[in-house]
Amino acid sequence: MLEIKLAKWVLEVDLIKTREFYSKDFEICDCLNCTNFLESIKNLDASVASVFKSLGIDPMKPGHLSDFSTLEEGMHEYMGSYHFVGKVLEGELCTKENWNASNTVQLKNFTIGFSDDLEFLPNEFPQPVVQLEFVALMPWTQGKINESR
Repeated sequence: MLEIKLAKWVLEVDLIKTREFYSKDFEICDCLNCTNFLESIKNLDASVASVFKSLGIDPMKPGHLSDFSTLEEGMHEYMGSYHFVGKVLEGELCTKENWNASNTVQLKNFTIGFSDDLEFLPNEFPQPVVQLEFVALMPWTQGKINESR
């Protein structure tokens, strides 16, 4: 495993096992909101893309994705998670109930944190597992926003 420093955390990451898992086919929701997220994530800011790359995560394959209301003209809010093989060695963990500035960090349009409260974890995911939680503000690219509801 590789030890990396990422913002407030020191993480131990198994890039080989994580990348191997993400190389498999995933069933991905094709509703309009999820399609929008996947289209928008293709144009990630380099600082956000580098986080996914450093953890071995394919950002096109979220473990969980929920959409929320439009916050600004042309922008849409999402919450979700990804998983990677590894451990949090240093730094505060977050939960959905305890999501705050001390256990998350904002990188452009993404706010991320790490959790050991695992949800939507595929049975075959290698151990040990850390869940990357996120909230993201993404551009709406799928036509009129009211068509998504």
